[in-house]
Amino acid sequence: MTEETSAAALAGLTPTVVPVEGADPELIAIGERYWAMAGFHPELGTPAWCEKAADIDTLGWGGPLYVVAAGGVRATVDRLCPECEQQLSLTSRTALADLLKGETPWCVACTESLRSAVKMLNDPKRRAKRNAARIRAAKQQALEAMSAAWRAAQQHIMDARYRLTFSDPVPNASVREMVAALALLRYAPSTTPISRIGSWLDPLHPAQLETASLLGALVRARLIRIHPTTPVTAMEWEPASFQDALDGAGHDPGAVELNPRLTEQFFPLESSFYAPFATSPGTGAQHLDTVLSTRLALDCLTAGQHDDILSLARELIAEETLRYLTTRLAELNLPAVTENHTERLSEAAYKVARHRPLGEIYNLAWRATRTAAESAQKNPRAPRVNMSTHAVNQFETHALRAVTEPAWPIKPFGEVAGCGLSAMTRTLFYTVLDRQPLETSVPDIAQGLPQPAPEPDVSPDDPAAALETSAADSDDWLASLISSLHTNRRIWDPHSVLLRLENLERTADGLEYDVDQRVARRAVVHLKQLQERLAMVLDQHEMSLAIIAATELLQHPVTERSGTTQPVGEVVREELLAAVFPSLPEPSRTEMNDPANEDSQE
Repeated sequence: MTEETSAAALAGLTPTVVPVEGADPELIAIGERYWAMAGFHPELGTPAWCEKAADIDTLGWGGPLYVVAAGGVRATVDRLCPECEQQLSLTSRTALADLLKGETPWCVACTESLRSAVKMLNDPKRRAKRNAARIRAAKQQALEAMSAAWRAAQQHIMDARYRLTFSDPVPNASVREMVAALALLRYAPSTTPISRIGSWLDPLHPAQLETASLLGALVRARLIRIHPTTPVTAMEWEPASFQDALDGAGHDPGAVELNPRLTEQFFPLESSFYAPFATSPGTGAQHLDTVLSTRLALDCLTAGQHDDILSLARELIAEETLRYLTTRLAELNLPAVTENHTERLSEAAYKVARHRPLGEIYNLAWRATRTAAESAQKNPRAPRVNMSTHAVNQFETHALRAVTEPAWPIKPFGEVAGCGLSAMTRTLFYTVLDRQPLETSVPDIAQGLPQPAPEPDVSPDDPAAALETSAADSDDWLASLISSLHTNRRIWDPHSVLLRLENLERTADGLEYDVDQRVARRAVVHLKQLQERLAMVLDQHEMSLAIIAATELLQHPVTERSGTTQPVGEVVREELLAAVFPSLPEPSRTEMNDPANEDSQE
């Protein structure tokens, strides 16, 4: 464009923006932004717009931007439309560019396609749909804002509850918990923090459900703490979620109270942990490793802890076997063992684990699954789940022979690729026992254990007899006994109580001739269900005390062999307390608070 023509060409070409009468305010605002000019380029003479068209939001009106702008405003220039010879109203920015090139575009009124598009834009039905969509979008935006505020409130509670804290003393714990904690420290990819435990290729414990239970036990034992980086979704809340809170508020986001309450339960496999000792997570892990290694030294373990070592070794051998057998079934494209056969399979694994090393039991599992796979090939029409049951039957047969025929030679397997040993198995055998896990049986471990360390000294006020005496002096004997046991928890082993409860559930051992066995076993089943519900929130001492206390609720009468009738809860409680006080005399604990008995003693 030459200097001679530039001034004349640009004169009067700056659009004058006029709102359309009755237009929606949003359309007017969009149109004003669309036609806002900063002037003309000093050299090229092209329009310089305040905003790029791509940066202007149509706010859900739909259609091309120039149509939306035409629905709200008219941009006029000092030129005439060649069709109607009225003042020219520009249809788009492109029309202004064409005008600068010397072309003569038509106005909005003469452009039928644009008029039709604007008419469609203002169609009442379309407007109603758009308004409904905007209302839904506004509600969704409010929901998202409240959901974000809910998550922020949860995170604030998490930060306050699980802030990093450190201490020096490492609390006492059972052998099983110490081995689990040491395995956690030594096999975690990182200890700052320990996270994503559920995704380990070789798990913490051979049974994944036990891994979650163990992590909960370690937290309750205060050997590890939940790390602040744990996601809020790994915790259990009340209400359980923002959606539950919204439902409780009648689906009104404004009525939702931002007060999520953190419960004591959490999802261990989704959580992060740290060792709360020394001065930082890193030094805390080192300190805990050192302390646990010292406490687990074989010459420092008492006779009861030796028993715990043997029990843990049996558990790990059995669970490694079950894990390998499950893996083998999957590799052979056979379904998992059905629930009604898992108990039988577990019993066989635990039975043979008491006598044979893991490598030999691997061989038995391999034989059983190979036979099942061969049967599946020979009987292609048979349900494949039957083949998995056949594997259980075969393993059960092999396990019994391995137990009853100690001289039966079984070629031991080495470590199985794709089914590596769990972290706890490696820690127990390699670190604590200094033995080969695939070649060492439970009897081998028992023979190799050194003389047990002496039991820790207990003050005269602490022994079990003192507990019973203080309980007898109380008006509420059971409440006093539970309180004393809780105060002096270090002198009794809760595992013996839970083991006795398990034995009662399976066999009602010791109750067959004294009381109605069916009633007693049903009562024990109720207590086992209570144990399962408390396992994730209480440690073994607290859980044992809760079970003993719950026996008071079992009031169904049963008759002893002598003809005496009493509530079944008292009978079961006597059996459990016999596990707590194995050295005390046999008479019923109820006699301790019986006035008639006191008279007879006098």
